Amino acid sequence: MSAHHTGIPSVAAEPIAVIGMSCRLPGAAGVAQLWELLCRGAEAPGPHIDGLDGLDGRTPGTDPPGTAATNTADPQQLLLLHTAREALADAGTDPAALAGTRTAVFAGQSQADHWERLRETRAERRLDPLTALTDGGQQRSVLAGRLSYTLGLHGPSVTLDTGQASSLAAVHLACTSLRAGESTLALAGGVNAVLSPVAGDLFDRAGVLAADRRCKFADASADGFVRADGAGVVVLKPLRTALADGDRIRAVLLGSAISHDGATKKRLTDPSVTGQRLAMRWAYEAAGVPPGSVGYVEAHGTGTGIDRVELAALNEELAPGRPPGHPLLVGSVKTNIGHCEAAAGVAGLIKTVLCLEHRTVPPSLHFSTPSPYVDWDRLPITVPTATRPLPTVPTGTGTGTGTGPDSAPALAAVNGQSISGVNVHLVLRAAPAAPDTGPPPLSRTQTAPAA
Repeated sequence: MSAHHTGIPSVAAEPIAVIGMSCRLPGAAGVAQLWELLCRGAEAPGPHIDGLDGLDGRTPGTDPPGTAATNTADPQQLLLLHTAREALADAGTDPAALAGTRTAVFAGQSQADHWERLRETRAERRLDPLTALTDGGQQRSVLAGRLSYTLGLHGPSVTLDTGQASSLAAVHLACTSLRAGESTLALAGGVNAVLSPVAGDLFDRAGVLAADRRCKFADASADGFVRADGAGVVVLKPLRTALADGDRIRAVLLGSAISHDGATKKRLTDPSVTGQRLAMRWAYEAAGVPPGSVGYVEAHGTGTGIDRVELAALNEELAPGRPPGHPLLVGSVKTNIGHCEAAAGVAGLIKTVLCLEHRTVPPSLHFSTPSPYVDWDRLPITVPTATRPLPTVPTGTGTGTGTGPDSAPALAAVNGQSISGVNVHLVLRAAPAAPDTGPPPLSRTQTAPAA
């Protein structure tokens, strides 16, 4: 692995603040509902989001004439638009104030089910050609483009597809854009809407869908995942700017990296320990922190054969230098909500930010008999089956609970991979202490009361 260090910068990257976030996930119409679901150790009642086909592109009183999407628009475009607005509200930012700014949009999308439905019913023939190309979802670039257009943003606007790692790749590229100075604020995330049976049939025939429709990460009974709807958006800003602007900081992205497996495996679709280790190693070099200091990792964690490869890579990179008695906690939000594919990574990121905020790790579900394909005796890894304090690795004589005088700040990471061989790893720390400014905005903590 030492040869792979060539050309990788050793100077820590500029920290990026997460100043807002929102999600629409199965069983969780927002961040607060997601945390409540996680802490209850509960599963979403199903893998779908209610009301997708009823979304429209208009927020009353906020959209200028001509900017609202028509009712033929891909629900993925509209779901991202709604979630982005909620994330900006969480950040205390008026969307209208962003018009004309160098605000970037990086959005992950890996399926075009709405377009598949239009073609199956030949409905696209009844649409104006430009409407079919844009609203219909045939041109995936419109996912990010519609958001930038609606809000009047002039920064980079990129729809990207790295398969199941798409939304984490979007976050990585958004951080890169901010550090390069080509954008001043960034909206990053991804969306997935399961509207057509086409991809599901192919996944089923490939043998990667769970018979009981449950993701059983790292368990002996793991037999696949369940496909799920989902959307998530985070609002990002350079930490120094966020501090100067007085933003409420939810967490800090210290560093990230993206890699490809290359030819380190027999088939393109196979996972690779080497490829994942490279993304992890480069991410910690960018973050400027030792891998052994991380207390929690939100795994890709699909409940397939990929689990053993991911756990092996985590052991190789995060076990060395870890003090005795400080195991690495590893879990997967997919055990609660299913696999949101292009939005899966940002769902895991939002969960991880919540873990850092609450200094708590919720249970990872459906883990009763550890997988026999993993050598658990040599792995300092624990899959939590009950709520646990978020561990921190002490720097001196601290307790490692986050309260000792010599404990390091709480660190966590998010890992992602994809069918195309792309791997992404993000490293985060808890937000810096800030003066008490009163309760957070309503959107962060609860649902608005009925009028």
